[in-house]
Amino acid sequence: MLLVLIGFAGSVLGTRAFLALTGYPQVGGGTLHISHALWGGLLLFLAALIPLLVVNRFGLVWAAPLAGLGVGLFIDEVGKFITADSDYFFPAAAPIAYAVFLLAVWLYVRVRDTRARSAPEQLHAALELLADAVDHGLSDRDQGQLRQRLRDAAASPDCGHLQPMAAALLESTRPEVLPAREPRQERTYRLAVAVQAWVNRTLTRGRLRVGLVVALGVLGLAALSDLTAIVAVAVDLRDGATGELLRTANEFTRIEIEDRRGVLLLLVRALLDTLLGVALLVATGLLLRGVARRAAELAQAGLLASLSVVSPLVFYLDQFAAAVSALAQLAVLLSVRRYQRLCAQRTEQPPNR
Repeated sequence: MLLVLIGFAGSVLGTRAFLALTGYPQVGGGTLHISHALWGGLLLFLAALIPLLVVNRFGLVWAAPLAGLGVGLFIDEVGKFITADSDYFFPAAAPIAYAVFLLAVWLYVRVRDTRARSAPEQLHAALELLADAVDHGLSDRDQGQLRQRLRDAAASPDCGHLQPMAAALLESTRPEVLPAREPRQERTYRLAVAVQAWVNRTLTRGRLRVGLVVALGVLGLAALSDLTAIVAVAVDLRDGATGELLRTANEFTRIEIEDRRGVLLLLVRALLDTLLGVALLVATGLLLRGVARRAAELAQAGLLASLSVVSPLVFYLDQFAAAVSALAQLAVLLSVRRYQRLCAQRTEQPPNR
């Protein structure tokens, strides 16, 4: 699912950037124009075929990014399919693509936080690990996880008829029986372990706290500074006329609204920016005071609200600025979540005697 999200976001942002840099070329010439939505459909077709033709995990690893690339290339041209004149630059197209991506992220978070509990779920997870053992062997950690899942399934009282099967599999998956991981796969695994170890050494709790104070403070001040220009535009549009103030504010915020129909949108964005800026600045203050838990909860709530509500409004107005802002906020949100985990681990550790 993570590979799907990476392919999705990468294809949309990459396609838009490539087209802007190359002057939106027409592939085909003359009366033909091969839309990149067709390439997206081809990739989606391949992504659907691979799991049907390849039964091991290798098929899923290839199908996932192809599915992400395919849906990204398709959704990037949604403006052509929702307008009578096939307007690729229709302003609502970018918010629609972003909303679909947000739904995919929400699904990923829900699935990632789900843990197998029942005996059938434990057995399904164990059998998937056994499939990996057939393909390229298991690392020591994976072998331990496999045996733990089988032990949990064998001891689970909710499905007694599955306990003999789990016990038999546990007996047949002794370390000397399972195949060792292939050297190439072992190198990849060791590289992943090394990267994780580097992250653990670098992104310590103290360093994250300092970085979050700076990042949350900058994001909070940016939201409040944007509010000043937005309110100025709304005030200038109050009498139905436009002036120099409106032009200057539009250049600053890239709102490009020229009549009072946009006043409501401006006020909504101003209110949301105010709430976001205040929440992030309060979270910054709480971090400085050492109130880590409340600061992280407030920062996480503010960033989630910004990514799910404010960002679609910005995408409607400026897709590239919104993409950069959303990526920056997502990076800060991930840092906040890591900081929460580190604080929770510190709380759970017993005191030194």
